[in-house]
Amino acid sequence: MKRRLAHGLRILLIIGLGIAAAFRVPVCAAQAPLDPALPSAPLVHHRGLFLFSGYGTVYDPNTPVPPMPARQKFELAFRRTVNFSTFFRAGFVTGFDEAASIGPSYGDGPHAFGQLYGYNVASLASNAFFTDALFPALFRQDPRYFRKGSGSVKSRIVWALRSEVIGYNDRGVEVPNYSRALGFGMSSALSMSYLPRQNVSFGNVVEGWAIKEAIDAGLREFREFGGISILKRIRHKR
Repeated sequence: MKRRLAHGLRILLIIGLGIAAAFRVPVCAAQAPLDPALPSAPLVHHRGLFLFSGYGTVYDPNTPVPPMPARQKFELAFRRTVNFSTFFRAGFVTGFDEAASIGPSYGDGPHAFGQLYGYNVASLASNAFFTDALFPALFRQDPRYFRKGSGSVKSRIVWALRSEVIGYNDRGVEVPNYSRALGFGMSSALSMSYLPRQNVSFGNVVEGWAIKEAIDAGLREFREFGGISILKRIRHKR
């Protein structure tokens, strides 16, 4: 337990230092602010390759977007959960866990692999529910990622990292991103209910929370740079 706790705290410390450094670099606000005066609109879907569904990202940095009503936040979580990218990512993570001998200990064989896969699917689903739906609805925050889309590479890296802790409320005002921090923590705590008994500990909760924060930060960087540009290259070649 102590090793897991220390590992999780180290990851959180690294993330915290990165974010602290990010706040020392000036960046402009996202070029696509929320406009509460706009009428609500259907969720826009952009295929984000296989790593994420594309529902939770505002790609156009030049056009203001309307805020999301609470029902649409739950719709976002649902669409991201049932999207095939969830099952693809769960399979990728499960294969990595098996190859590296990390993650929950369900045993050996196909049955154990299936249980580990189910754990990873459930973990991704709970991430979406808490960070995209429940807490954004409670705190009236927008769960989407707003791409910066232009400027120096450094400023865009900082913008994506900064968005982990600073988000928008439904009025388009920047606020602390409570939804993500609490959402990942709640998802990690919930996972203890379907883990093998030997894997249930406070240290595992902290480690799981830290890993989810780190992965999400990495995916936001991918969305800022790779997700859209790689997709454009693929379409151009076709």
